[in-house]
Amino acid sequence: MIYSDIAVPIQQPGALSGLNQADPEPYMFDQPARFSVYHHPTKPHSLMKDDRNQWYATIRWELNTLTGVKYARQVHRPSYLDQSITLKLIDYLAAEGLKPQLDSFDKAFVHTTVFAENLDNIPLSRQLRIANADGEDDPSVMQTIHFIENVFNGQRTRFSAGFETFSISTVTENRFYLENVHLSASAFLYLQYFVYFHQYGFVPSKQMMAKLLENLWASTQSRNTQWNASLFTVEQIKKR
Repeated sequence: MIYSDIAVPIQQPGALSGLNQADPEPYMFDQPARFSVYHHPTKPHSLMKDDRNQWYATIRWELNTLTGVKYARQVHRPSYLDQSITLKLIDYLAAEGLKPQLDSFDKAFVHTTVFAENLDNIPLSRQLRIANADGEDDPSVMQTIHFIENVFNGQRTRFSAGFETFSISTVTENRFYLENVHLSASAFLYLQYFVYFHQYGFVPSKQMMAKLLENLWASTQSRNTQWNASLFTVEQIKKR
């Protein structure tokens, strides 16, 4: 199972009647009003507004393949893509009357999460595909992966960054963390951090993890040199 948390910038939606505004998460942001989140009581998507009045639609999908992850975040249909291929985000936004506002990139922001009994059983090349949200048959461009990692009760959780792909990933051996912390809170929070970082150049939080993620993400931007190489791990992908 692959969990795909998606956020796409949209034009300001209509009335918010019937939506439930979430309480701000204490201490996770440097200011409580960085994001306002509105949950729909009967639908899987939420609406979110940042403190610069940019709106987003957010949704989580459970998918079976990385190709499914790739297609599920498309905001614009590429001219080369076969018309028989379903692009579920495009269809979902259209059905909900939500208009994407993303002209310079064809895919939404995504945080991809995978559980592994043993991280070492997932080749680094596949971990990079997960971080880049690449399909199984996409060509490999980068030959390194950047990540930070924690260990709890001997079980590892690895947070990786995509390279100029609007994507990040978490691969974890810790099922308790996955089910009780990550999927319920951290996956969406880190996606919020990532969206804000890409939109405005920094993560709006003073928390240690937020700062480590900010440094990690900066290291995978082609024009960003403001990062500390000692605060993340780089591993080479072995060529076959």
